[in-house]
Amino acid sequence: MNLLNYLSFVATPLFLVQTLPAIAAAPDLQDPDIIVVTATRSERALEDVPAAVAVQDMDTLRVQGFTTGTDEFRGVTGVSFRRGEGDGDVFPFVSIRGSTGTDGFLALLDGVPFVGAFEEPLLADIPYDAVERIEVVKGPLSALYGRGAIYGGVNYITRSPAEDSLRASIGAGNDGYYRGSATLSRKLGEKGGLLLGGAYEQDGGWRENSERRNWSLYAKFDFDLGEKTRLGLSGSYLNRDIEMPNGVPLDSAGRVLAERKPLLALGEPGEQSKGYIGTATLEQGIGERFTLKLTGQYRNFERNNFLNFYDAYGLDTSRNVFGVNGFRGNPRQRVLFGEASLSADLGAHKLIGGISYEDTVNRTLSSWSGQNGFTPQCGFTFFLAEIDWNTGEVVNRNHPCFVVDQVQTDARFHDRFFGAFIQDEISLTDRLLLTLGGRFDSFRRHSEFAPLPSVGPGGEAWLKSQAFSPKASLSWRTGFGQVYAAYGRGFNSNFGPAFENDPVQYYRPELKPTTIDSVEVGVKGRALGDTLRFEAALYQTWQKNRRTSIPNPAAEDDWSAPPTLITFGQRYDVTGVEVALDIRPVEGTNLRVQYSHIAPKWGELILSGGQDLSGKTPTGVAPNIVFLSADQRITSWLSAGGTLEFYDDYAVTTDNSLFAGGYELVSLNARIAPESWRGISLDLSVTNLFDKEYYFYFGGVSTPTYATPGPPRQLRATVKAAF
Repeated sequence: MNLLNYLSFVATPLFLVQTLPAIAAAPDLQDPDIIVVTATRSERALEDVPAAVAVQDMDTLRVQGFTTGTDEFRGVTGVSFRRGEGDGDVFPFVSIRGSTGTDGFLALLDGVPFVGAFEEPLLADIPYDAVERIEVVKGPLSALYGRGAIYGGVNYITRSPAEDSLRASIGAGNDGYYRGSATLSRKLGEKGGLLLGGAYEQDGGWRENSERRNWSLYAKFDFDLGEKTRLGLSGSYLNRDIEMPNGVPLDSAGRVLAERKPLLALGEPGEQSKGYIGTATLEQGIGERFTLKLTGQYRNFERNNFLNFYDAYGLDTSRNVFGVNGFRGNPRQRVLFGEASLSADLGAHKLIGGISYEDTVNRTLSSWSGQNGFTPQCGFTFFLAEIDWNTGEVVNRNHPCFVVDQVQTDARFHDRFFGAFIQDEISLTDRLLLTLGGRFDSFRRHSEFAPLPSVGPGGEAWLKSQAFSPKASLSWRTGFGQVYAAYGRGFNSNFGPAFENDPVQYYRPELKPTTIDSVEVGVKGRALGDTLRFEAALYQTWQKNRRTSIPNPAAEDDWSAPPTLITFGQRYDVTGVEVALDIRPVEGTNLRVQYSHIAPKWGELILSGGQDLSGKTPTGVAPNIVFLSADQRITSWLSAGGTLEFYDDYAVTTDNSLFAGGYELVSLNARIAPESWRGISLDLSVTNLFDKEYYFYFGGVSTPTYATPGPPRQLRATVKAAF
C-alpha cells in the first residue's frame, strides 16, 4: 500500500454523506472554544492552549461505533495503534508521535495517574461507561504529572451531575452484541448534585473464543460545604469476563498462514477481572486569589487470566505448526494516591504548585504450560506448545517435557512515588504568554520473590532513582489565533516487567529512568469568517536510556551470577508534523481533514549479539496517517456523517526487512431524532463499511512472527431516551 493508492478514493466519505441521507453526524469535537484542563492543570479554551490537544466525546464515540479501548484514538492526529493478543484493550500498542511499546503515554483518570505494575497505561481497567470526555495531549507532560508522560497524556474525565434527568440506552449489533445503560442525575438544591449510573455489555465476538461480558456501576457526588468549599466524591465498580483469541502465524514473507476466525490455541485463553475505584476531592478558596485542592484516590483490582504468548522459535512450516507459551496469572494491584495543590491568580502571574504521593502494591503469581527445558531431551524450549494451524491440535502435548501450570513467579512489589511541581503562566503583554515549570520526582521499588523449586531461591531487590522534568512555552496571541513554541521533558521509571526484577535471573547494577526531550512549534486559529479553522504542529523528540537486556558477562565465569543483565543507553529520535483543517462552508456542514507524518529512527540500537541497527526505523509506527470526516445536517431531525482513516505500512521487523500492516477503513454513523419522539433518538453506525480484511503485524529482529486480525464490518443500533 502507498499514499497514492489511498488518495485515489479520499473523497469516499464526502460522497457517502451526500448520497446516503439515512445516516447521522456527530457534533464538532474540535471546537476551539471547548474548555480543557489537562495540558495546563487550569481551565483554558482549546485554542488558547500552547500544546497539541485533541478532545474526544464519549457519547459521540458510541455513536461512531466505539466497542473496545483504543477506539478513542481514531481520528487523533499523530496517533496509530495495533492490537496484540486479545483483540482489544488487553494488549494495546498505542503509538503517540512515534512512541513504541506500551509505556509511551500516561493514562489519567480525572487527572490521577492510572498505570499498572509495568508502568503501562491500564486501558482495560478504565471505567469507560463513567467517562464523559477524553483529552489527548501530545508532548511530554511529566512536568505536571510525573512518570509515564513521555510522549503524551490521555485524561479520561468522568461525568458530573448536571440538571435533573434520567437517561437510558439500549443497543444491539451483529455477532451477538448487546448493551444497556442508565444514568440518573439529580440536583441537590443550589448546593450540588448526585449522579448514579450503570451499564451492561455483552459481545458474542466475531472470532471463536472472543466473547466479552462487562458490567459496571458508578456514582458521583458534588456538594458545596460553604461559600468557597466544594467536596467531590466518586466511585466505580467494574466486572468483566472476556475470552481472548490468539494471533495467527506469519511466514518469512509476512503472509498469513491460517484462517483468522478459528481458535488456534492451547486451552481457552481469557480473563476475569474486577475492581473498584474511589476518589475524593476538596477545593477550598482562600481569599480572592488562592485555591487549595486536595485529591485522594484508592483503587483495587484483581484478575485471573490464562493467555497464549506467541513463540517465534516454535514456527515450523514443514509441519504446519506454530508455537505459543501458555501463561496463567493472578495479578493484584492496590493503589493509594494523594495530592495537594495550590493555585494563585496574581494578575500577571497564574501559579500552580503541589506535591503528590503514590503507594502501590502489586502481587503476582504466575505459572506456565508447555514443553520446557533447555536440554537436548526437551528441545531447548521454554514452555512451548506446538499448534497445528490446520486442525488446532496441540501436537506436542504428550511430550515427556510438557508441563501444565508450573509456577515460575510468586512475587510482591511495593512502589513509592513522590513528586513536587510548580508552574507559572506569566502574561508578558496582552498577547504574549510565557509558561515556565518543572517537577522533581523520587521513586523506589522493593521486590520480594518467593523461593520456587523450578526457578531458584528467590530473593529481594531494591531499586530507586529520581528525575527532574522542566517545561517552557511561549505563546503569541494573534488576530487569527495563536502561535506557540514549547519545550518539555518526560520520563519513565524503567522498573520494567515483574520478571526483570528477579535478582536470581537478572542483574541490574543501577536504575536509570528513560527520558525524552521535546521541542515543538505550532499554530492554531481560524480564518475566512470562521469558515476555516486550522491547527498545525512541527516537533522533534530525543529519547535516551531505553531499557534493554543482554547476557550477563559475569555469568560466563561465575555460574551463580544472574544470566541476564539489564542495561540502559539506547537512543531513539522522532521528527514529525501534524496538520488539521476544519471547514464549514455552510450552516450544518462540517468537513475535517487531518494529516500526520512521523519519521522515527533509532539513534543507537545495538542488540545483545552485537548487531548494530542504529538508524533503522522502529517497528509498529505508521509514517503517514490521514483522517477525513464529513458531517451534514440534512433536516432538523436527521444528520449524516462519514469517516475515512488511512494508516501507512510500518516496519514489522527490527532490521526493517519487512514493511506491512497499512490499511484504510470507511465508517458511517447516524442519528435520527424527530421532535415528536420527545427525547428519544436512534443512533446507527457501521464501521469498516466495505468489510476490509486487515491485520496488525508483529515481528522479531529479522522475521515476522504473528498478526492479529482487525474486526470485520460491525453494525450498531442504539435507542437513547432522556427524561
